[in-house]
Amino acid sequence: MKVLHLAAGNRWTGAAAPAFAEVEALRAAGVDAHYAYVGGYKLQAKLEHHDFAHPLIEKAQNPLSFLRTIQKLDRIIDQHGFDVLHAHLTYDHWLARVVIRGRSIALARTFHARRVVRRDPFTRSLLNRTQVCCVINDAFALEDREVVFTPPPVDRQQFQPTGANARALYDIADDVPLMTAIGKLSKGRGFEAALQTFAILRSAIPTARLMIIGHGEHRPALEDLTQSLGITEHVTWAGYHEDDLADHYRASNLLLFTARGSDEGHRAILEAMACGVPPATYPLEGVRALVDAAHIAAASTPAALANAAAALLAREPLREAMVQRSQEFGYARAAGRLIEAYERVI
Repeated sequence: MKVLHLAAGNRWTGAAAPAFAEVEALRAAGVDAHYAYVGGYKLQAKLEHHDFAHPLIEKAQNPLSFLRTIQKLDRIIDQHGFDVLHAHLTYDHWLARVVIRGRSIALARTFHARRVVRRDPFTRSLLNRTQVCCVINDAFALEDREVVFTPPPVDRQQFQPTGANARALYDIADDVPLMTAIGKLSKGRGFEAALQTFAILRSAIPTARLMIIGHGEHRPALEDLTQSLGITEHVTWAGYHEDDLADHYRASNLLLFTARGSDEGHRAILEAMACGVPPATYPLEGVRALVDAAHIAAASTPAALANAAAALLAREPLREAMVQRSQEFGYARAAGRLIEAYERVI
């Protein structure tokens, strides 16, 4: 079986990371899988040493760039003879649909966000010629179509419970209860709720600290909020991390998860669990497929999340249970889901 995944995102965040992880998972399972992405950004520097990753999608999205990308895709399809093209975003879905015309190639699509699960004529046209529809969040549904739930694959070589942790980088002692929140520091990404939750928790756990992983334009406003909540001295701003992200998860006792990201598969929950870190989450779409009820707040409020977090912290160490649960989302299971879906249509 030969498969080409396409993702027209220009950053590692969003659809690019889970799409690439699916390619790695398929290759680990013996499938000749490749990845086409947008060249010319930092993403290319991250991926260019992989001979199965190809910067074929042009940066601009206009008719001429579309045609040039089609020509590049034509060449790589002729070279490798792919059985399946798997698109991850609407732009590359159109690319895939055009390039497979006249070819015996199956078309698959993963929906990474609620906003792109539409019923408009253009989406219907794409879906009419798509044999496999995947959703990264099990709450997503497509009218009159069967969907395959494909949660973000977790690289358990990178995200594992053993290894270094980042506490020493921030002078955080080993016995300090450390909560973590992660994501882009933008409005609407739930950091206000995470800070308010932490402020409530500190009233019961005075030695607790919060580490925020990520960067973004909203940080000054969040820093102002820490001052008004009286927690400024207890919040660590760790910045953005990729290669040593697992070290930061392993430093934590608990992940506070309060909002969906640009990719709505809630990947941070799965990565944290693979590192042995229990999540406490708002009752967001799709989280019930990832964790049991004890990890989900009764309501989307800081008080409810603080109650859930406190209960988790009071339980016996959950590291082993979290690692065990994360195996359901590792590469082997991810590849199995995709291969089964592909084999039904080729």
